[in-house]
Amino acid sequence: MEELPFLEKGRIAQQQILEDGTLFPMVLLPPSPAESPSIGSLVDSIKHNREWIDNQLKQVGALLFRGFPLRSASDFNAVVEAFGWEEHPYLGLASRTRVEGRVYTANEAPLDQPIIFHHEMAMYDSFPTKLIFFCEVAPPEGGQTSVVLSTKITERMEQKFPQLVKKLEEGGLIYSCSIPQDDDPQYFMRGWQSRYETTTKQEAERKHASSGVPVSKITWADDGTMLFEMGPIVSIRTVDKETDKRKALFGPSALGQATPTLRDGSLFPEEAMKLLIQITEEECVDITWEVGDFLVLDNRFVQHARRASTPPRRVLAAFCK
Repeated sequence: MEELPFLEKGRIAQQQILEDGTLFPMVLLPPSPAESPSIGSLVDSIKHNREWIDNQLKQVGALLFRGFPLRSASDFNAVVEAFGWEEHPYLGLASRTRVEGRVYTANEAPLDQPIIFHHEMAMYDSFPTKLIFFCEVAPPEGGQTSVVLSTKITERMEQKFPQLVKKLEEGGLIYSCSIPQDDDPQYFMRGWQSRYETTTKQEAERKHASSGVPVSKITWADDGTMLFEMGPIVSIRTVDKETDKRKALFGPSALGQATPTLRDGSLFPEEAMKLLIQITEEECVDITWEVGDFLVLDNRFVQHARRASTPPRRVLAAFCK
């Protein structure tokens, strides 16, 4: 096994071998399985090896740390701080609760409902480039976090639908969306009253329009639901305009409740949607959680999803610029 500065590489089921021989995701373990380091020594090691970790993350996109003694939100927050990445505020529609410091609950949707693949806060021009997840309670069955390289999805979609990929890159997609008045636990969405801390529709419209997302055609349903169009949102994005020219697929996503439209007004083709789902499932890796695991993702080119599970399951999250 290759010697690393403070870790050893491990293996999990379903790991994929990339073209350069790197494993996706990269699994990182304590140097001595019999002697798990303390939280303090782990934090110090991360601080002293930030450059190495950054380089691995940029190359692979997903780092799973396993076998370390994290047991609480406090432990996780210390690790998050150790990486040295600035916090990105959570701006998404999903229901989350800040637990401690920079730590939030992961999506609070009912565990029997899967969450489809997506990039976190993909509707924003400024979105978190890094996500960190921590398993505090591992589910007895299911509940895997699945990861997939959006760059591989783009490559395969381009082979079959080159003109569509070009349209996604140049024009993006428009989504028909809605936000309920009150928090909706069935669809794990925050209502506009709690999201924007107001009870007036006029103030909600103002805050929504200035939230950093391109929105238009805001209307209201009789039950107080806000209806609007979101977009166009660029759906093929270069990972890094200066250093990484790979193209990552950022949509279609779960933003809308209806089939999105292209900028020219046509619907996203049904055949292309079926292929997109097929490719995503073929290319993804399901990560079965163990207590203490923490997973670092490059949100610029890795999507994540959640499989349905039986309770209990508690995974915490942090968002970084």
